[in-house]
Amino acid sequence: MTAEDRVSILLGNPRNAVMIMAIPLILSLLVSQVNVIADRAWCAELGDDAMSAIAVVTPVYMTVVGLGSGIGVGASAVISRMIGAGNKEKASSTVVQSVIFGLLFGLVLTPILVLGQDSLLSVISKDNILGISEEYMLSYSIFTIVIVFNGVISGILNGQGATHYSMYLTVIQALVNIALDPLFIYGLDLGLQGAAIATVIATMVSMVLGCILIISKKTYLPITRPSMRYDGECMRMLLKAGVPQMLEYAVLWFMDAVLNCIVLMSPEGSHALTVYSVPDNLMMLVVIPAMAIGSALVPVASSALGQRDQERMGQSFRFSLKVGVLVVFALAMVVELFPEQFLYIFSYSGEMLDNRPEMVAMLRVMCFYIAFFAFNPICSGYMQAMGHPNRSLLIALWRNALLITFYLIAIQQDELTAIGYALICGHAIAAGSNILLTLWTERNVRRKLA
Repeated sequence: MTAEDRVSILLGNPRNAVMIMAIPLILSLLVSQVNVIADRAWCAELGDDAMSAIAVVTPVYMTVVGLGSGIGVGASAVISRMIGAGNKEKASSTVVQSVIFGLLFGLVLTPILVLGQDSLLSVISKDNILGISEEYMLSYSIFTIVIVFNGVISGILNGQGATHYSMYLTVIQALVNIALDPLFIYGLDLGLQGAAIATVIATMVSMVLGCILIISKKTYLPITRPSMRYDGECMRMLLKAGVPQMLEYAVLWFMDAVLNCIVLMSPEGSHALTVYSVPDNLMMLVVIPAMAIGSALVPVASSALGQRDQERMGQSFRFSLKVGVLVVFALAMVVELFPEQFLYIFSYSGEMLDNRPEMVAMLRVMCFYIAFFAFNPICSGYMQAMGHPNRSLLIALWRNALLITFYLIAIQQDELTAIGYALICGHAIAAGSNILLTLWTERNVRRKLA
């Protein structure tokens, strides 16, 4: 399939476009999440403290990933909007501005994290796991620019309808990481630090290959020498779309660190965090279809907005919401029926085997919140496509305020599963708020297009 064929799909039937673009993204996110699970499975042998350290550092790492992905989603929205409007020159310029902004932002953020990681971890961790958390985090901090820029590359490719290239890069990244994990963790006896080094090397491989793709002639908008200049108009559009998305992802992932802190405040401390974080990590596997469909929705609905096609824009959202939520609900029910089988790789020996009954109980409760969570990426993607990412950010802040409130209530209870019920309550209220705000935003956008 040529680059022009992929753009034709992007601008065609919205249902077909969403599904054709979502399938590679589902595979990409699935491989990425399997990669995360493989990391935790390899480290399970290191014990309870190691798993708790991973739970502490992961939200910080994912916040950095989210900042890069936020730039990428903003780039995807603007690029596809320009393609829909038939302005290929501006679309190409947006690619260049995305590269410039991604590199500059990564360069600024890297020393901030390197110098500030110990202070940050001392706030969100506990003394017994602080040292191992700092060792695990160091490699991520040093190579922050690589992690950020890798997300920008994916967004640039997705905006052109080339989601299959994003999938290839993610698969390569995961395979390299999975292959290097046992070598660095056990072969070189680096423990958790080895897992982080393996992830950084794999990310670097993916980033380099992505850069080669973008400057090649295999994409619809290759970077050419005439386009390699600063464009204030395109940069402003990118910042308007990308910065709120960056903040939303930062809120989404860093709030996990806040919630982890609340769990650590419970009487059972790091043990409670392990019991909570492993099932929650599995839930991220279940919600992948909604996340992929939400990502595919951004360029499809953005291109419809560029064409001023209200009908195609609305069809893409309603189809995405229906399919995404139903698929996630069905997958959650499968996990509900077979929780022990899904938890086996995290609890096959030692301390983790003793934790299995509590993790099974937690997982059974969590299965009932994830369908509500599925509203978030789809509604967020649609508001980004409509040019209102700031409203999606407001919902993210509201959702996390709810979760913090319910978590503070939950840790006062005797049963750890109260945390799972806190997730259900917080996400149910947030999902209702999200869909109402999204539909209200759509109505206003339709009025302006009429």
